[in-house]
Amino acid sequence: MDSQLESEDERTMIYRTRSSGEDGVGYICGDGIFRFRWGQGIRIGRCERDDAGWRIFRSTRFDEKELGRISTEGIVHSHGLFQGGTLGWLEPDGTVVQGGFIYSEEEVGRVEGPRPRLAAAALLLIFVPEEDEASREMGRRI
Repeated sequence: MDSQLESEDERTMIYRTRSSGEDGVGYICGDGIFRFRWGQGIRIGRCERDDAGWRIFRSTRFDEKELGRISTEGIVHSHGLFQGGTLGWLEPDGTVVQGGFIYSEEEVGRVEGPRPRLAAAALLLIFVPEEDEASREMGRRI
């Protein structure tokens, strides 16, 4: 879907909680996952429905990679480093909690709109890990 043709009413917004406050980092529209960059939505992935819930894919330079899924109950599972592991879940009020075997429970953001499960999965599978990696990279450069 062309980001200039999409309706804001169809968007499910993704907000990341930081020590400095809350920032809008992206959104879900249709089957697309979009990151805010320079005031525009740049498509970075997609969602696909199956019998158990939704699968989340991240676009790569030449293809795409399946990162994980979110169940119909709102539980996010990773296929990556913690394959089969629970990364977190979506609370009924839209709060996204990171937690599971590896992580202690922590609110990492919230979602708002018609597709909260997909937005929560995108936050936990794409936005939080990429931000954490960027922070580690900055720490190595200093």
